[in-house]
Amino acid sequence: MGAIPKYNGLENLRRIKMQKAITFVVVEGVDDVPIFESCIGHLAPDCQKYDIVFTDGKSAIREYIKENKSQNAIFIIDRDFQDIDIEDPRLITLDRYSIENYFICSQVISHSLKFALNCKYQDAFEAFNLDEFIERTTTATEKLIKAIYYYQKVHSKTLSGARPTWSDTFLCANGTWHLCTDKIEQLITSLLPTPELQEAAESYYQQNFNLPGSAVENFPGKMLKTSLQRYIKQQVTNIRPAARGKYSDVETTRELLSAVIHKSDDMARVLLPVVEFIRRREGHEHA
Repeated sequence: MGAIPKYNGLENLRRIKMQKAITFVVVEGVDDVPIFESCIGHLAPDCQKYDIVFTDGKSAIREYIKENKSQNAIFIIDRDFQDIDIEDPRLITLDRYSIENYFICSQVISHSLKFALNCKYQDAFEAFNLDEFIERTTTATEKLIKAIYYYQKVHSKTLSGARPTWSDTFLCANGTWHLCTDKIEQLITSLLPTPELQEAAESYYQQNFNLPGSAVENFPGKMLKTSLQRYIKQQVTNIRPAARGKYSDVETTRELLSAVIHKSDDMARVLLPVVEFIRRREGHEHA
């Protein structure tokens, strides 16, 4: 049995400089690699001479682009709230907070559900409704997104020592997909402990946050993973009670959605410059 080649993030960046004949697509983390490979493979099935690799996050990508002029690599980063303060034609930024936000999509979910429901895609799409999830999530996170935004952009930079963590906070109410108001308020208070800071967050958000869309696009997707999994499971059970064992945990749900995320029109649109870059490198400009 052959071993899977393993490189760390630093080694992958070194490969770009050493293997100039290879076209590299560089993503932030190792978990992103199979997702982007699936998407790009679907969008450019005639292209073969490229390698999708990861590095150690956005900061590593920023430093590499600033210090190197390599023309055999293109880089994909999450949009999130962190502006890396560089513009470069080799840098592609997702138009949602992170890759997880593209899972919150009726198109993607329905392509997955057709297997769980034993039906055609269009039947799954018509049976599954994401509206309630989007509406309730947008309302529930309205205050929290302002607190996280201000914390990341302003307040965290004034702190020394240990800082509160927030990205893996469990927000669901017990046993449901709904987000818990008390848990949200507790997180807001841990990030911004005083009323003055919370007022400042409101003002800063109003003055500086100008991204379109709802929580589906703008709120940290990882914080919604359990809520989305539970919502899908509930919908599947309502549609087909015999499928109640499907989508029973977060990791399995992520894998099921990752397998069909290449069906997302939004993902295809944001990856178009990546595909064009690969095609130019392989001489498929007119394919």
